[in-house]
Amino acid sequence: RAPKPAQKDPCYRCNRRVLPPDQVRVDVLYHRQCFRCRICGLLLTMQTFYRNDANDTTDKEVYCKSHVGKNIGQVKYERQPLDFDIENISQQSQVNSIKYGGSSRKTSPKPVPSPRNHSPRGGSPLGTPLGQSPSGSSMVSVTPRTMNGSTFYSHAPNMTDFNTSYGSSTGYYRPRPVLQSFQDFETSGVFEAQSVLESRHREEEERLQRFLLEEREKEMRKLDDTISSEKDRAAADLLSSFEHMSMSGSTPNLMAERERIEDHFRRTREEKLKVMMDKIATEEKTRTAKMLDRHGQEMLLLIAKKDREVDRSALFDHSMKPPVMPPETKKADLYKSPEVFKKLDERAIELTNKDYSSYTDLVKDLTRDCQTELEKVRVIFRWVIAKDLGKHNVKEIVRPNSTASLLRGVRTGKETYHQLFKKLCNFAGLHCEIILGYSKGAGYKPGMRMDGTSFRNSWTAVSIDGNWRLVNCTWAARRVTGHKDDLPEIFYKYDEFYFLTDPEDHIYQHYPDDSQWQLIDIPLPFSEFLNLPVVKSPFFNYGLRFYSNYGATLTTDSGMVEIRLISYKILGFGHVLESYDKSVDTRSLEGRVLLRHVKNEAIFTINLPKKGLYYFSIYTGDYWHSDCLESAASFLINCTDVIGAPSPPYPPVPFYGPTPMMDTLQIETSNQLDPLIVSNGESLDITFKLSKDVKITHTFQYFDASDSSVSDIDRYVFLRSRTDTGATYMVRCPKEGYYIFSLYAADENNETLDCVYRYLVICQQANQATNVFPKTFHKWQRCTLHEPVYGDLMTNKRYSFRLDVPQAVEVFLVIGDIWHHLKRKLGFTWEGNINTGKNPGTAKIYARFSVDRDASTFSRLLDYELIEDAETEI
Repeated sequence: RAPKPAQKDPCYRCNRRVLPPDQVRVDVLYHRQCFRCRICGLLLTMQTFYRNDANDTTDKEVYCKSHVGKNIGQVKYERQPLDFDIENISQQSQVNSIKYGGSSRKTSPKPVPSPRNHSPRGGSPLGTPLGQSPSGSSMVSVTPRTMNGSTFYSHAPNMTDFNTSYGSSTGYYRPRPVLQSFQDFETSGVFEAQSVLESRHREEEERLQRFLLEEREKEMRKLDDTISSEKDRAAADLLSSFEHMSMSGSTPNLMAERERIEDHFRRTREEKLKVMMDKIATEEKTRTAKMLDRHGQEMLLLIAKKDREVDRSALFDHSMKPPVMPPETKKADLYKSPEVFKKLDERAIELTNKDYSSYTDLVKDLTRDCQTELEKVRVIFRWVIAKDLGKHNVKEIVRPNSTASLLRGVRTGKETYHQLFKKLCNFAGLHCEIILGYSKGAGYKPGMRMDGTSFRNSWTAVSIDGNWRLVNCTWAARRVTGHKDDLPEIFYKYDEFYFLTDPEDHIYQHYPDDSQWQLIDIPLPFSEFLNLPVVKSPFFNYGLRFYSNYGATLTTDSGMVEIRLISYKILGFGHVLESYDKSVDTRSLEGRVLLRHVKNEAIFTINLPKKGLYYFSIYTGDYWHSDCLESAASFLINCTDVIGAPSPPYPPVPFYGPTPMMDTLQIETSNQLDPLIVSNGESLDITFKLSKDVKITHTFQYFDASDSSVSDIDRYVFLRSRTDTGATYMVRCPKEGYYIFSLYAADENNETLDCVYRYLVICQQANQATNVFPKTFHKWQRCTLHEPVYGDLMTNKRYSFRLDVPQAVEVFLVIGDIWHHLKRKLGFTWEGNINTGKNPGTAKIYARFSVDRDASTFSRLLDYELIEDAETEI
């Protein structure tokens, strides 16, 4: 808000000037984006705004229906119980809907006497039409943000029965509904009244279906008559032309012309029939949806009447729709009793095999153990996705009142899963809305456009204790093809992500036409939604998050792209890199992605071979070497340039870094925390911390990018030190290229050693003086070599040998037939200064240990090679 109003055409809300195309004038001027409810910030229109002049105030602000002020007489009137008869509602709906093909005709409500009458723009109307939700005319609209800091509940007597929406920090209190649990519905007679209303709804549905069938047959006859008349005219024209040609002496083929005309009109009829059937199906779905919406409102009004019968002074009843606002808590905060959800899930799955003749009986059985609205939503959701509605069976014929017949609207495509879910929620006393919009579903790739009817979708929002939560029953029951355990080739997999999805996660996949149903504080424009990465439910199910805000398109002018994911446990990952240009050979993109785990991050480094557009997809699974991975995220990469010559492909290794066995065996890295090491030819030290008694071994391999071969070069890695608390390896790289160091470990009781860590060493500059290490043997474990650390020793030269050998009684260096005794110094250290002699060969170090079963046995520890030239090759 500007400190002072603009001199010309100031906005009443922000004080800035309003240009003519953006003006909204209601005595004062507003920007279109400023024309919002002063209390909740809901964007308003000329048809939905209200003024707070009910008590002769001079307030020029605008409000939504839920937050506009009320006068004293209106408050007294609204405190009275609702006085209507559900039977009259049904009779009125029968007259007004079936007569006009399912669309209801509104009638003006009878005016209610009150101290002051107001138009809808001068305040809330005193009377509410019978088929309309009276949420705006309820005292629930008086929130703590009105009445100058005080709340209505602090002034009203006997207002102790209310609850907060899961510990809201905003201070918005929502009165608890009078009827909430199954016992409340049972004792107040809700189910009996619902049975009566449902039977009348079903009669109305049958009349509507008969009306639609008659309309369909009428359109079919009209089409056939049109085609027939056109065919007759074409036949007459053919006969006329045939007579004319006969008089001129030519003899046309009458049968061939007749077959051509028949084929033409057959194709014409099929084309027109398809267009007509699509139009009829759309109209039928629209009429059915309107009827179902009205039925849902009437069902909530029925429950609201029962609320008033139980408590005449109640401030809240089930007909009052909560305002559309972001939820005040996260989805995780609702999962405080997983054992309750487990019981509800089991009950819902069990009831899928039972037949019902009415929705009332179905909802009654589903909600029998439910105490809260959350539990009701859960059990209904699990029943809908567990019920195989695409499966037909003989029960529809043998038992016309079975569940199969009850759900025939969904089976025939006239109703959707979302409409079924909404209907069941309304029967359970829950507000539910079907949201329309765009979705990044099957077939969508990053960078694709969304317009027209492409990628259109729908989902639902259900109110739980005043908070709107997002639910998608269709996507939650995923149809999976493949074999899993003893399941059939095609089975349904339940996806927990689409139940009560957090809005900030939901916006990655769904964009509603009405921005308020994004349920986030600052709605995203459509362009930003398109620029979000394509993210699937496994991304969130496995607890992944992006390290930074990535767009759907990643641009690079160097040929290198890095994507970081936050992962709180080690998961299995896979990836696919493909070119936008289908003519590019896929083999040229093999080995272009490097994956490494660093602490709680999974880092993907993409090394592109040339300029162009590429699709990069990430897959994930629950286990680190799982063969079954699910799509998690995908990006479009725009490579505008590649600096220098393309880098060689990476070694064919799934990932670098720790495996879950690292934590199991309590092993930690000490000095090299990143599994990617860049070397300039110098020796590297890699140290591990060991917190328990484990067995370890290693491998060291060289990857030749020219022919994609991998060779073992164990003599360039050496276990220099092994103690109870750690192990230190020395690594040398004899030439440029990629090297893979892997550590394997197991506890003392396990014979199989598993991989616990992998390093990728990139040597950018080879050291010509690089030498190999001594060869080690099994007994070298827990020993330490101080010198010499070179595996090749020159002949006829004196060397100092110094090493630590715990529990050794004697240590010897054997050259040929000569045994050189090493002297014991402080602790476990053994030393000796020995000449290697003139002859090439092998110098061996032996030791005799006091703990051996045969104390006279000498165990081999190390081997040195005695050579005349110190140069060695891999």
